[in-house]
Amino acid sequence: MKIYKNFAYLYVKGRYSRFSEKMAEILPIILEMFDVKPQKILDIACGEGTFAVEMAKRGFQVVGVDISEEMLKFAKEKAKNENVNVEFICGDMRSLDFDEEFDLATCWYDSLNYLLTLEDLEKAFTGVYSALKKGGLFIFDMNTKYGLAIGWTRRPCYIDQETEDVFEIHQASYDFESDIATLKITGFIKEGETWTRIDEEHKEKAYTLREIRECLKRVGFKELACWGSIKDMSEPQPNSGRVFFVVQK
Repeated sequence: MKIYKNFAYLYVKGRYSRFSEKMAEILPIILEMFDVKPQKILDIACGEGTFAVEMAKRGFQVVGVDISEEMLKFAKEKAKNENVNVEFICGDMRSLDFDEEFDLATCWYDSLNYLLTLEDLEKAFTGVYSALKKGGLFIFDMNTKYGLAIGWTRRPCYIDQETEDVFEIHQASYDFESDIATLKITGFIKEGETWTRIDEEHKEKAYTLREIRECLKRVGFKELACWGSIKDMSEPQPNSGRVFFVVQK
């Protein structure tokens, strides 16, 4: 079953895009910190296009890549409504096919955790490395083991959103042997007088900082920063639910 197929509508209706909005707000601060002035951005796992469109509105040339055709439909509609030009491509982050085209690459909202093996993670990093010009930056975030094992399961079952036409339930669990978290999403969408049920299962892999760093190093990236909080730009802590990396080609 393809994830984000039926879930795309719930995603757009929910609060998920707020993360991308926050990243769009804070990115200029990060770029100024590292004295980088990119012109062309590659947004990997761009989803429904919130970050890509925000960057285009700020004058950047943006290409968004996502594996979900359904999410890209919403992304294209968003760009059209905002009257900006963003090139959206349906593709897998493990097989990016660009050659030194971009000054900056981003991958937000723990999208890289969906890659369940180090081999796949390295494939994604390799594709990003090839896509960047020399000196280009790659900025991304990933959920930590604490975030997935503790954060996700703190509420094993809860209602994520409830409106007149949408009802969404999340059930989370964590396998300590495989370090894989599973999120079962059950949603109901009202169309007319009929409610349609959808079910999707999302899995995320928890990688250690050491594993991520070694993978980046093998590909050729140089680490510039690693934060447990992008707002404070502070070092990761044992209870950091998410980490943010800034690396350079």
